[in-house]
Amino acid sequence: MMYGSRREAAAACEYEGTAASHFSKVAIQYAHRGLYRKAWDLVDTAQTAAKCAMQAHEELWALAGEKLTEAEFKAFEKAEIGLRDASNAARVAAEAVRKQNAAQHELPPELEALCKESGVRSEGIKALMRYYTDKCDWTEQQAIEHIKAMFADSTIAALMNLK
Repeated sequence: MMYGSRREAAAACEYEGTAASHFSKVAIQYAHRGLYRKAWDLVDTAQTAAKCAMQAHEELWALAGEKLTEAEFKAFEKAEIGLRDASNAARVAAEAVRKQNAAQHELPPELEALCKESGVRSEGIKALMRYYTDKCDWTEQQAIEHIKAMFADSTIAALMNLK
């Protein structure tokens, strides 16, 4: 056993369950903002905390059985809530990535229009979008605004003439 007493096991349930819930909440916020790499890093942290919480949960049950005090029961529940929250965060992050991947096959309408106006191939602009969102951890909106600025200040036109 990892914990020497019911009190230690309950404290671990409380601490790790709370950590799992916290990291899950922040991971979901990052996923909604389009910061997928950061979201997944926090999902991993939340899942690790949830795993630790559930280990403490099992040990608390082994030490106390059905004779949990009210405080132990609340800690026991906190571990379960942390596990649920970590699973939910993973689901939200996966769905956000799936939507982003689907969206990467199409350019936002304003960039598509700029490509048609200027004769720029959309594949190049899609590659820029992927670079800014995947490698630079920008949100999709940040990438769109930056690329629009590159069209406006003739950076895209200059790049096209490098051949």
